[in-house]
Amino acid sequence: MTTAVLCVTLTGCGGQQRAKAVDADLARATLTKVLDHWKNGSAIDELRKQSPEIVVQEAFWSGGRALQEYAIISEARAEDANWFCDVELTLAPENGDKPTKKTVTYAVGTDPVLTVFRAMM
Repeated sequence: MTTAVLCVTLTGCGGQQRAKAVDADLARATLTKVLDHWKNGSAIDELRKQSPEIVVQEAFWSGGRALQEYAIISEARAEDANWFCDVELTLAPENGDKPTKKTVTYAVGTDPVLTVFRAMM
């Protein structure tokens, strides 16, 4: 039993690997690809079918909101396995309203898979 406890507490014993440091160029290209895909009216789940797949979580998109425009509005920063980037989204009007502008921060990962998530700050 002591051996099992020791094995669990040692780094790497369970075969888990830490993600590599984020590749900032790949992260920027991935975010741009994802936002262009959304802007072109494509479905969010199509990105998982590509090679390499991109895992995306974006509540506006999965909730049916269309993206009209986007702009990267700040210098992005790399922190360990993620690349953080502020983006201004212009969402298509709902129910005849005017377009809505929202500023969000995305966390983009490049290892072991490509990911784009809304950052929880």
